[in-house]
Amino acid sequence: MRNYSISYVTVGVFVTAMIVALIVTLTLIAGRTGPRDEYRVLFDNVTDLKYGTVVRYEGFPIGTVDKIVPVYENGKYRFGVMISVQKDWKFPADSKAGIRASSFLAAKTIDIGGGKSADLIAVGGDIPGTGAGDMFALMSGLAGRVGALLDTGVVPLIEQLKTSIKQLTETANSQIGGVGGDVRGLVANASAHLDTISASVTELTAGMQTNVDQLHKILSDGNVKAIDQILANLDRASLNADKTLAELNALSIEVNGVAQSIQAMVNRNAKNVDKSTADLEYILRAVSQNIDAITNNLEGTTRNMNEFSRLIRQNPGLLLGGGSPAADKGLTPVPGGQ
Repeated sequence: MRNYSISYVTVGVFVTAMIVALIVTLTLIAGRTGPRDEYRVLFDNVTDLKYGTVVRYEGFPIGTVDKIVPVYENGKYRFGVMISVQKDWKFPADSKAGIRASSFLAAKTIDIGGGKSADLIAVGGDIPGTGAGDMFALMSGLAGRVGALLDTGVVPLIEQLKTSIKQLTETANSQIGGVGGDVRGLVANASAHLDTISASVTELTAGMQTNVDQLHKILSDGNVKAIDQILANLDRASLNADKTLAELNALSIEVNGVAQSIQAMVNRNAKNVDKSTADLEYILRAVSQNIDAITNNLEGTTRNMNEFSRLIRQNPGLLLGGGSPAADKGLTPVPGGQ
């Protein structure tokens, strides 16, 4: 005997699984999985936008349209498009949203262009919207404006031109006789001054020929060779300057090396220099403390040397025989002498 209940259960499980798979697939296609953030985009025209329209950021799909809410402000209607995008998606403060179509027959999408601002639009905030890129709407608007221009501008302008041309023709016909007389007078005046004009032209030509001859002299072969020689000398001078600059750079490097060597030597002998300075300070202190005694001794020594020099001048024999010279008794007075 067949068990029909098992077949019904299998079919029911299969149908239920297919229904669940269909729901999951539709959810994935709609992009409604996972946590979402909501924003509002304001447009003046929402042609072809509806629930589920894809929202892209620089071409990358990030969410969909939830609903469209009309907003009346400043005497006209605008449309707030509520969008839900991936959680924690960052929009710079200068981002702009527009209605775009990737191809001629493709469905409309909301394309958000990323800005360069470091500030971000808060979750739930407004993203500025730009005009819709609908080619047919633009062409229709352009056609209407061209028609209005033809009706209000071009046709009246043509009529005005017709009237002006007619008036100009009448004026020219009435004044042609006077113009002819003026032309004849002008021709006669030109004929009278033709000789003067010819002489001026001849003088001008002669002056130009003189200038050309001077220019030929300036650009003679000798001057051209001299200029070539000057340019060659300038080239050699430039090469010499480059060599000198290279030598100066090398000398600068050597001077820097010498300075570094001197600095290293000073650093190595810093302790010895400090010690020598301390010794010199001690010597100067000792000399300053005993300078009075040294001065007195020098003064006594100087006096003794002066006395010694005086004695030698009086009796040079002291250097050979020694002893003190006899006292000078002077002259003996003569008795009864005057």
